[in-house]
Amino acid sequence: MAKSFSLPGLGILLLPETAPPDLAALALHTHLRLHLRYSDGRQVATIASVEEIAGPDTPETRTLLLTEPDAQPVPAGTEVWWASEEEPADW
Repeated sequence: MAKSFSLPGLGILLLPETAPPDLAALALHTHLRLHLRYSDGRQVATIASVEEIAGPDTPETRTLLLTEPDAQPVPAGTEVWWASEEEPADW
């Protein structure tokens, strides 16, 4: 993960270092169970939704939005792991 940004009222947006091909196959707003692996070895389980962003000089990129109420900014370099399991939408 390259950067994270707090989006008040929505969650924490995680920006990838490169466009993750696995996210392109998923529908927008799909909820996923993730594991964040921090550089200090700590691991945290969380939920994120698949989103898409674009800028004036950047192409559309799939990304993840941490949606849990207690989500905190994530330091650059944190590994994001997905076990290919979708979370039910009514969680």
